[in-house]
Amino acid sequence: MGIIRNRNLISRIKQQDNRVYVPADARDNQYIIAELVINDNLIAQLSDKTLNPTPKELLSLLLNKVRRVIAQHDIDFVALFASNKFIRVRYGVDNEINTTQEQHIVYFNPEKSKGVIGICPEGTESLKSIRLVCFATGNNLRENAALFHQKVVNLVSEIKQSFNYIDGIKLQDHQHISFSLEKHSSATQSKAHGFRVIEKRYESSGLMLPEERNSKAFIVVKANFSDLLNEKVLSQNYEVSQMHAEISHLLIQLAQEVGINHLAYVASNRYPVVKSNFVTGSGNQKGELVSLNFGNTEHEVIQIIEDEYTNSAAHIVFYMSESTSVKFGYAVYINKVIKLLDKLGQKLQLTEYDQAMLLRFYQHFSYKA
Repeated sequence: MGIIRNRNLISRIKQQDNRVYVPADARDNQYIIAELVINDNLIAQLSDKTLNPTPKELLSLLLNKVRRVIAQHDIDFVALFASNKFIRVRYGVDNEINTTQEQHIVYFNPEKSKGVIGICPEGTESLKSIRLVCFATGNNLRENAALFHQKVVNLVSEIKQSFNYIDGIKLQDHQHISFSLEKHSSATQSKAHGFRVIEKRYESSGLMLPEERNSKAFIVVKANFSDLLNEKVLSQNYEVSQMHAEISHLLIQLAQEVGINHLAYVASNRYPVVKSNFVTGSGNQKGELVSLNFGNTEHEVIQIIEDEYTNSAAHIVFYMSESTSVKFGYAVYINKVIKLLDKLGQKLQLTEYDQAMLLRFYQHFSYKA
């Protein structure tokens, strides 16, 4: 009987590891980018044979053409960007798009955002493509992700037919869920997530994706070490960069102990953008963004700590290789990351305020439609 009980206990532990307890106020997000390459044929159809419209004029002409098409596909909120800037999406009480030198930061509310809008920053002179971004709205976004993806595929197909558009349109499906680690526990759960790979989720809904596609999954943790900064910098005369270097060193050491091999520590005013183009290391060392390029090696650690950075906050990034999700999905890995961060907090003796880190789990894939 003792052996049976032990086996049952082991089985329950494995089942718990294959689920992540997500608090009730966690936020889901999904948006799909369809990239329309600008060619002479598209310009001619939009501008009555005038081949030199400005990007702003081209966007306005395209908006007029696609509004009715969009309305027929039950997609409530769409934005067209005549811009090459990076698109970042966050939850917002109301619709708002902040445009900076290198990015568009979109705030929208899945429960009530509606409309079709166009964005073309002042000074845009040349344009290779226009990106049509469809935002998932309503409830149960994750459960309905496959249905929303199919809606966008149908929309893109009709747009191609309407314009006799022969170029392949690149589709990028972006999804993420965010929650505070402070509330991560079985006592505050709204649902125990298995975090399957998108392909498996979509297959269970009857949607098969093309075999030729690129996909990636990663975690970005927004951490704050405010009280530690006061202790180290104010009381012990540390440089802020020195404090971040010590935290990074401890994090890397703990990660090695638990078998996490792909991570980055970023103490910078620039926002980390995760790439998976098999080019190891970091790039774009200037401007608002910093690229983290994770390749296909077994162990990759990226450390970006800027000497002039004076804040207590940092981004900790964990990149998931395809082998991470072979059987059970990503839950085992996410739980391992949560335990690692808890151990880091204990080692650093973080206060309750600083332990309340924000975790975002991202899943992306793209293909030509």
